[in-house]
Amino acid sequence: MGEVVIIPATKPVLLERFGLFYLDLFRKRDLTHDVFDHADTVLAKMVERISLKGILLSSIAGIVLVFPTVWVNIHFANSKPIIHYSWVAGVTLISVAIELYLLFIIALKAVYDVSDIINMKANEKDFLKDGAFSVKNILARTALELPDPELEILGIDPFERISKKNLFVLGLLYKAKIFLTNLVLKYALLFAVGNTLWGIPILYAALLVEAFWNGVVISKVVNEARLRLFGFALAHHIANNVLQERLVQQLSPEAKIGCLRAIGNAVVMAQNYHPNMIILLLHFQQLLQINKEDKYDDWGLFINTLNNVQKHERNFLLDIFTIAAAFDGKISDLEQESFRAAYGDEYDLYYPRLKLLTNHLNHGRLNAALALCDIDFTKG
Repeated sequence: MGEVVIIPATKPVLLERFGLFYLDLFRKRDLTHDVFDHADTVLAKMVERISLKGILLSSIAGIVLVFPTVWVNIHFANSKPIIHYSWVAGVTLISVAIELYLLFIIALKAVYDVSDIINMKANEKDFLKDGAFSVKNILARTALELPDPELEILGIDPFERISKKNLFVLGLLYKAKIFLTNLVLKYALLFAVGNTLWGIPILYAALLVEAFWNGVVISKVVNEARLRLFGFALAHHIANNVLQERLVQQLSPEAKIGCLRAIGNAVVMAQNYHPNMIILLLHFQQLLQINKEDKYDDWGLFINTLNNVQKHERNFLLDIFTIAAAFDGKISDLEQESFRAAYGDEYDLYYPRLKLLTNHLNHGRLNAALALCDIDFTKG
């Protein structure tokens, strides 16, 4: 087996190191089951239990730790402004710090439990045990909602066709939604029912808002952890199958490069370095023993490759492209515009498969997704 490409070294940010520390502290269990041993219905129930537990704990934490801020706000409402707002600011800072700490621990434990369900340790390759795209680092970033590192692997730039200013604006809007929801609900209730409802100050509505958003965040974290862990397992399975069937040995040099271009262009169209795609890229890079950059994110060159290789190789490349494009669980507008150019006359054959695979990944149907991840030389 060839050497894996060297991923540029990145130092985890403080929060990611915090996550790594706690993931190391959680009790390790000796698991023997294979990732695909559980039926999809069983997996769904197990993940749902983890999610509900996290939602309950995070909601309780939100209610308990927002209560002091609301109480102080009401209690000192008639005091001098300096006294009123000093108390509110001080209590809020302490409460927020404790709440964030607890939410981080709850989220980290939830994603750790999801990884145990599918026994991710059994699917780690040596080249994936350390670094930015190891399971542990991926889980830490997922739990704490940290962005994946902005790297160029094999010259592939996921942000080639998107403005980083747009990414920054989207991040700000996401962070503002809790504040805006709280504000809208507060003034909507004030307008509708006045300062109190059944004798209870309207400000206490903030408790429900906080509980709601904490639950939403934990649910989102668990779903993303499931998507990433399932993608990790599927990439490992795909690579093993390609290796065992000796499929890459049947490819021409141009088709081998086309494999990396298929994944590289899926990365660009997704407009982010989703770990699922990177794991798939690294597996194929090692299988193909290609270590040099060669414009793997160039869409025109990928289309040329599809048109130039033999028909059975084209089928192989379209299988890889379909799987890679589905692996982040989304189909972007940019992808929609490009699929027809890639699939050509086979659009009605491959696109439904892509949509179904994306749907299975988003809803946690691991074995159903596996059935759509075959890579061979047959059409479709």
